[in-house]
Amino acid sequence: MDVVLEYSDVEKFIRELLNDYDVIAPVEKDNRYIFDQIDDPSKIVCQYDTTLLPPVKWIYPNNEVLLRFKLSDFTETKAVNARRNQVLVFVHPCDINAINIMDEILAEEPADTNYLARRRSTIIIGYDCACPCRENILCFDKGYHNADKGFDLYFTDLGNRFFVNTATDAGRAIVEKSTVFNKAGYSDKTDLMKIKWERETTFKKKVHGDINRLSHVLKDAYDDGIWEIEGKKCLSCGACNIVCPTCYCFDVVDEMCPDMEMGLRYRKWDGCQLHDFCKVASGETFREKAAGRVRHRVLKKEVYLKKRFGRSGCVGCGRCIEHCIADISIIDIFNHVMERTGGHGEL
Repeated sequence: MDVVLEYSDVEKFIRELLNDYDVIAPVEKDNRYIFDQIDDPSKIVCQYDTTLLPPVKWIYPNNEVLLRFKLSDFTETKAVNARRNQVLVFVHPCDINAINIMDEILAEEPADTNYLARRRSTIIIGYDCACPCRENILCFDKGYHNADKGFDLYFTDLGNRFFVNTATDAGRAIVEKSTVFNKAGYSDKTDLMKIKWERETTFKKKVHGDINRLSHVLKDAYDDGIWEIEGKKCLSCGACNIVCPTCYCFDVVDEMCPDMEMGLRYRKWDGCQLHDFCKVASGETFREKAAGRVRHRVLKKEVYLKKRFGRSGCVGCGRCIEHCIADISIIDIFNHVMERTGGHGEL
C-alpha cells in the first residue's frame, strides 16, 4: 500500500504517533544532529546529514541494566528487560541497513534477548536520502545508500509532499489508523521514479577498483605497512567504535547500591580500539600496538563479518572518519590496499 503525506500534515502525523509510542527523531543540538526523544513535532529535522550517534543506539543502549541482585541471597536475582514501544523517525538508508546487520548478529546464538525484545518493540520509519549527505561516505560503494527491508514505513521527498511506502503489517496499521494519508496516484508514482533516477546520478564511488574484491584484498594486506602508518596516528580513544552503527562489543560491570545489600549488573559499550580491550587477567594484551587494533577493526568489518554473514559490516555512513581526531580514514586505507594490489585479491 503506497500513500502520500503533505508537508503540512507531518506534525499532525507525529502527534498521532506520540499517542502510542515514544518518538525518537533527528533534532538539531549544538550545531549537530542527534536522534532524541521528542514531545514537540516542530523540533524534528527532516533533512539532516548524519547524526552524531546512529539511531540503533536506541535499541542497543549504553549502560543498560541487565539484572538486579541481592548480595545476601542470589536466588533473588531478577533479570531486567526494559522494553518499551518506540518509533525511530526519518532513519537514513545506511542506518536502516546497519540495524539489519545488528539484527542478524545479535540473533545469532546465544541470542541477545534484550536487544531482540527492544527491536520487536521498535517501529522504523525510513527517510530516503535525496543526495549524498557528506563527503566522506561509502554508502554508494557498498550499496547501502538504498534500503529494501528493515523498515515499516519509508518516506521519499517529492518536493512538496512525501511518498510513503508501507512495508509491514505494523506500518499498514499506522497508516490505516491515521487521518492524514492519501492513496498514491499515478502522478505520485511517476514523480517517485523521477526522483529516484535523479538521486542515483548524485552519488559517486569513493573506492578505487572492484568493491566486491575489497575483503580479499584486505586479507592479503594483513602485513602491509599501512597499519603501522595509521597506528602511529591513532590515539586509541575509541571514538570510531562509539559512533559506529554496527559496533556491538560490550563489557559487563557489577555495581553495589549505597545500602550494600542490593546491586545492579549492567553492560556498557566497549571498543576494540581501546588499549585494554584485549587485556587478560594475567596482564597481557593481545593487541598491544595501535597498528594491530586499527587493522583488527578494519578486518572485522570487511573480512570477518563478511565471511560470517555474506556482507560488509561497514555501511559507509562516514561517522568514524568524521569523528576521528587523528584524521584516520577508512577510505584512504581501502584505496591504499586496492591500489597496492591493483584491486586483485585471491578468492
